[in-house]
Amino acid sequence: MEKTTLRRADLAFSVVLVIASIGYMIEAVKIFFNPFGRKWENVPAEALKDTLTRWYESPALLPFLVGALLLACALALFHIARGNGARFDFIGVSRLRALLANREMRSFLIIAALLCAYAFAFIPLSRRYLNVFPRFRGFPFFVATVAYLLAMMLSFGGRKKGHLAVSIIVSISSALAITWTFGTLAQIPLP
Repeated sequence: MEKTTLRRADLAFSVVLVIASIGYMIEAVKIFFNPFGRKWENVPAEALKDTLTRWYESPALLPFLVGALLLACALALFHIARGNGARFDFIGVSRLRALLANREMRSFLIIAALLCAYAFAFIPLSRRYLNVFPRFRGFPFFVATVAYLLAMMLSFGGRKKGHLAVSIIVSISSALAITWTFGTLAQIPLP
């Protein structure tokens, strides 16, 4: 890619990163004042007073600091991109079509869409409808991970004969290994 194209991408990404980091910091502040997610009416005044006096022990301190550092990095990236001549002049129908014709951009959009589908659709739907084995709590996570890995492999894999069978075998075995290693051996609660 050309330097100007990269700087424009930096400019757009810095704006997205600023918005995301501010949202992350807001969620950290919510955790700071209400770490158990209770309704605000049910949070006693004594708990708020204790939170404010012992702020350094809050579970929200690290996420807030990470969000603040992310915001600083995003602002620095914005400043660097603007300093190198990047402008928002790339937002137009013809330029958007050219951007979507770019192979790397299409790959990025597919990966982002599949990750969002995994986090916001596959896992919640699997947890809601496939939580059928009470002794194997990782089953919904396993099914969602198989679906995600299979979708990734089919999106980016070749169209050769036997690719579907290999993709199914690899996604099932990988998801099983991940679920067993983290859920059973390490006793880490799976989403």
